[in-house]
Amino acid sequence: MSTLPHQESSLENWFQRSRGMHVAWWVIGWVALFGVLSATQLVIWLAAVSSIGLMVFTRGQWMNTPGAQAYGLLLACFLIPGLLSLADAIDFNRAVSTNARLLAYGLAGLLFLRIGPTEQQWPATVLCLTALLVIWSIDGIVQEWRGISLSGYPLFTGLPEGHKVTGSMGLDYGPKLAVLSPFLFEALRLHGRRLPLLWLAVPLLAVAVSLSASRYSAMLLLVSAWSCGVLWVRGRTSRSYWTPALVLLLSLSGLLIPIALIPHLAERLALLGGSLSASQEELNVALAFRPELWKANWLVFSDHWINGVGLRGSAAAVNPLLASSALFPEAMLSRPWHPHLGVLEIAADSGLIGVLFYLIFVVLIIKWMWAANRAQQGAVTTFLTIALLAMFPFSSALSMYSFPTGSLTWPALALALGVYFRNKS
Repeated sequence: MSTLPHQESSLENWFQRSRGMHVAWWVIGWVALFGVLSATQLVIWLAAVSSIGLMVFTRGQWMNTPGAQAYGLLLACFLIPGLLSLADAIDFNRAVSTNARLLAYGLAGLLFLRIGPTEQQWPATVLCLTALLVIWSIDGIVQEWRGISLSGYPLFTGLPEGHKVTGSMGLDYGPKLAVLSPFLFEALRLHGRRLPLLWLAVPLLAVAVSLSASRYSAMLLLVSAWSCGVLWVRGRTSRSYWTPALVLLLSLSGLLIPIALIPHLAERLALLGGSLSASQEELNVALAFRPELWKANWLVFSDHWINGVGLRGSAAAVNPLLASSALFPEAMLSRPWHPHLGVLEIAADSGLIGVLFYLIFVVLIIKWMWAANRAQQGAVTTFLTIALLAMFPFSSALSMYSFPTGSLTWPALALALGVYFRNKS
């Protein structure tokens, strides 16, 4: 006799018991791994392989879980344009591997859909997640102060703009902290009155972001604070505006403190301030040669505007254009360059088809985020906000198709949608 129903029931019972715990430790573990040079990459592959085995084991029943259709729709917004871009892919092997990774996100999502924290678990869980952000912030501040972080990583030096604080997260320390900042703002919403010392974490995080020497990260942190503030007000019956305003003020203050104390940060900001009236060459230097990257990728999109040059193909496509540029340094041609502008990367890699699907992706996330916020579903709202920040249309840090971006975005979406649709069923 087949024992499949009993085995499947035992698996679902385990998920039920997990959701009955006081703290969602598995979520904390996933975020903690993301802070160690994106070790979540391994988690994604393990979850994807496990899902394949469970689909065989349960004869396809593993795919039947609340939120799976919505998650699949979001994944299709990237996978369909990605597959269509293969027809004109410049780097076919890289395009195929990136599409395969998207499929892995889909398979891994079947696990993450089942383990999203309940609203009962959320207050304690988000407090632990905030503690992680505080630890990473202190790690980076110590690295600036002592030259080596608590986790043993030295300052990243030898850059024209000075050195960078990386903590244990690598060069993308600033963007990652900014993307994860909604955890802190949500903790303030839930615990700010009871734990007033928690407010000190806002300038602490902002100081760490500022030390990363990433101007985009500073901007994204302010976007995060503003977005969470808007959601906070819209989700509260009191319509109190002073709390979001204080969050923004503390964030801005924390960003400015290192600029006032560390010369190379002040010089980098001054370059940006004078770039509007500068020559084209000075503008490129001030913006880390982003204008030349944008110009070259726009030309690539103009020549392949329907379906692009294949996922992650723009790096190869722009190299001849950058090599012929009188402004782009020859020494920088040895490494592949993604567009450093999120929506332009999608346009160059997957064409107008990709841009249209990306707009659908953003609209759906905002729709569900707004609905969850009105329903007082803090966990869902927070994870959707994080996913939106990770895939921000004007992202000039990580590639939209990179593993660090994907290993945060897609599990966050699955955690959110699993809870959201489980509560609706």
